[in-house]
Amino acid sequence: MKLKYSIFFLMAFLLLLNSSCHDSFLEEKVYSNITPLNFYKTEEDAKAALTSVYNTMRSSDSFQRQLILAGEYPSEATWPNNSGEAWRTEMDQFTWTTSSTGFYQIWSQLYVMINRANTVLTYIDNINFTTQGLKEQIIGETRFLRGVAYLYLICMYENVPLKTENNMNELDAGNEGTSEAVWKLIFDDFEYAKNNLKPKYTGADVGRATAGAAQTMLTKAYLSYAGKPWYKSEYWSKAAQEAKSVIDNAAYGYNLEEDYERVFLLENEHGPEYIFSVEYISNKSVGWDWPTFTGIRSGDQIKLDGWSSVAVEEEFFNSMAVNDKRREKTFVLSYQGFNDPSVTWTYPGNINLPHYNKYIDRNDVGNGTGDYAMNHYIARFPDLLLMHSEAENEMNGPGETALYGINRVRARAGLAPLKASDYTKETLREAIFQERLWELCEEGHAWFDMKRMDLMTKRIKKYKVEEKHYVFPIPQNELDANPNLVQNSLYK
Repeated sequence: MKLKYSIFFLMAFLLLLNSSCHDSFLEEKVYSNITPLNFYKTEEDAKAALTSVYNTMRSSDSFQRQLILAGEYPSEATWPNNSGEAWRTEMDQFTWTTSSTGFYQIWSQLYVMINRANTVLTYIDNINFTTQGLKEQIIGETRFLRGVAYLYLICMYENVPLKTENNMNELDAGNEGTSEAVWKLIFDDFEYAKNNLKPKYTGADVGRATAGAAQTMLTKAYLSYAGKPWYKSEYWSKAAQEAKSVIDNAAYGYNLEEDYERVFLLENEHGPEYIFSVEYISNKSVGWDWPTFTGIRSGDQIKLDGWSSVAVEEEFFNSMAVNDKRREKTFVLSYQGFNDPSVTWTYPGNINLPHYNKYIDRNDVGNGTGDYAMNHYIARFPDLLLMHSEAENEMNGPGETALYGINRVRARAGLAPLKASDYTKETLREAIFQERLWELCEEGHAWFDMKRMDLMTKRIKKYKVEEKHYVFPIPQNELDANPNLVQNSLYK
């Protein structure tokens, strides 16, 4: 699948965003240009069009960078070390505005992803498929990707325009009163994908969305809908049931690695914890710059210098027990210089700030600072285990069922199991959040977790946090361009 994320497809199918008139008397014959009306002819065309949807995830405006930063900087774990664009500091210090750059970048790129998906769904019926099940698979993967884009959009902005294959050419869609319809589309898209995708792939197809990935994202959608600000409490049971179904499904083969370090080795990026990732590969112009982004500036940590743009809050570094087996891979503690092995680097010591070590594999060497092959996890198995514990706790309070997932995660970390008698629903909720922070830090979950669990104002002490920080503003650029958009009420 990595090899199929090629620039050839990306360039060819930028044209899929073009719209065409369907009235025959206005149509003109096209002899040299690719448009949706003349492109969709073969099964290979459909596969290529689907690849163009996957490719949108590798934009720095979405899952390659900005979406991860939006999930990480407004947390107690991560800060930008005063680097780069102003938006990073605004996110870290809760001083963002309607004009903060990242909000527009994320919004616009997620709608590019949705628009490409809608184009596939609109024109795929033009193809006569002869391979059994292929059409349903392509539709399933496309709907999965659309569901992912909408899930992030609605969790971040809450009130977003609903664009489907039926109204994709509507330029000025409004965002008032759309929430329930958007949620329904998300659930329907993941349900279709769950029922039409394979449990796993082999060979070059590894990396495609699977039925297990669809079920996992459906679990996350149910969990988000049950939490703040929608509070649809009946969805806790749906989330718990969906999560348990994935955990128990032997066909998916999901499990915890015995050694936490193996989760983040390039050679094991599709190991048993992998559920769905953004895929990268070196030396093909489809690499990632995250190891550079998080790597230590002037620290000889990796072949090419790092930027120290995603650093660890000292308080968070100190919060992880020294006997936690995740600690050595989560944080930089000590290493020999990459280019000068005679120098030993340590924190604390000749490294003056704590840094992450997760996405650093020194065997991952591309042809530049933005050409690493490490994949970014959208979902992995511990996330699912902790979601199951969260849903069970919210439904029934502390109990053995609620503790099952979190205690599996803690056992792998070498930590003592939690006891139900020591917790109330509220204190176990916070313990689950804390475990998610230790297990999933640097993976883009923290802000979304604090929002859903209503913990932001309780957990963040360093900066002033207000109710408006539980939702991001509709980007000012979009408001200026579309008179039918309405700003979220807390930002008016």
